Amino acid sequence: MKKLTFILLTLIGFSVFAQKTEVKSAEKAFKKGDFETAQTMINKACELKEQADDKTKARIMFVKAEIFAKLGSNNLDNYSKAINSISKLEAFENETGKEKYTKDAEKLKAKITNEIVNIVQNDLNEKKYKNLEKSAILAYELNNNEEFKYYSAVAALLNEHFENAEKLLKELYASGYTGVKEYVTMLDKSTGKRVNVGTEKEAKLLKMAGTHTDMKRETTKSNRPDIIANLLYVYGKLGKDDEAINFINKAKQEDPDNLDLIIGEGNYYLKKGDNVKFAEAMQKAVKLDPDNKLINYNLATAYFQLKKYDDAKKYYEKTIELDPNYADAYKGLAYIVLIPEEGITKEMNKDEVLMNDALYNKYNKQRLDLYRQTLPYLEKALKIVPDDETVLVMLKKIYRDLEMKSKYNEVKAKLDALKSK
Repeated sequence: MKKLTFILLTLIGFSVFAQKTEVKSAEKAFKKGDFETAQTMINKACELKEQADDKTKARIMFVKAEIFAKLGSNNLDNYSKAINSISKLEAFENETGKEKYTKDAEKLKAKITNEIVNIVQNDLNEKKYKNLEKSAILAYELNNNEEFKYYSAVAALLNEHFENAEKLLKELYASGYTGVKEYVTMLDKSTGKRVNVGTEKEAKLLKMAGTHTDMKRETTKSNRPDIIANLLYVYGKLGKDDEAINFINKAKQEDPDNLDLIIGEGNYYLKKGDNVKFAEAMQKAVKLDPDNKLINYNLATAYFQLKKYDDAKKYYEKTIELDPNYADAYKGLAYIVLIPEEGITKEMNKDEVLMNDALYNKYNKQRLDLYRQTLPYLEKALKIVPDDETVLVMLKKIYRDLEMKSKYNEVKAKLDALKSK
């Protein structure tokens, strides 16, 4: 029995010695940039970690975190391993009361967080939605900012990972997340355009410099309606129509005048192609918030799709009254003016009209009159959004047919410049 005990203790001592050697080898390889060897050695040390002393255990966990953090930029799963190792290390050192690596681990975690946030921003900019779904949820887990969870949910939706999207959207709805942010805008004197300048401090500096004026505090629109609409959309894609209707009804019972819910419900019906119910939802919304330019615009669009052009015109005009720089509302009014164009063109293309100059000229005059009525709306929209390709294409045709050569050449040059980019 004594001999057996001696052999067992010898083996345990040898394994502890081997672990320390492997950790040292991992650290050396890591410092040399040989991450493959470092990963192999630290994994070997981890296999028998439970037999190590407390100091060696903590060291193994920290070195593992360092190695996988370095490998994270190539594979987000490695960041997850690093974060997991840091969490275990912090819990372990807190339990033992020996915080040798905790401070360094916190610095490493902060570094990982910054790197992942930068990856999220890059994924957003380059529309790498497959990677964004992972990177954003990692960022959320690190700093508990629900904006990242929202990014991950949207990415999951775009990636058609509907089960994951459903889970994240339900969590965002339950938490009350809106995503609303405050910012400051000013008029840039050199361009005459209102621009986002960030904070009041930055605004004051620009005002002192004399380059900007007319500071205004503004807020971004709420993501809440989109969360509701997307959750309802996901229910539809998963064939959970009962859940969708139950969600709407339950939410209405809890808060029947919830504007976000009504808008979300409207967006759900819009995506389902039910313009009647979309219009009904927007009618409710505009009663609750009559001075909301977006709701007025959406109601105008709903009426336009239902071919109720007088009602559509009324709410496009209301939108412009609320915001004279709402370019899409001007475009909407232009589309309404041009409604008769299709019928006029069909008449003009009939053989009996083509052979009758007087009749052809009559219809052509009607067509050109429509163009003249449309011009103020389109020109105003273009002034607000100079690079709006849809407006430029429409104006190019109108200027050509009205024989406005100078204006035609101007918009043609803009279109050519856009296409060359």
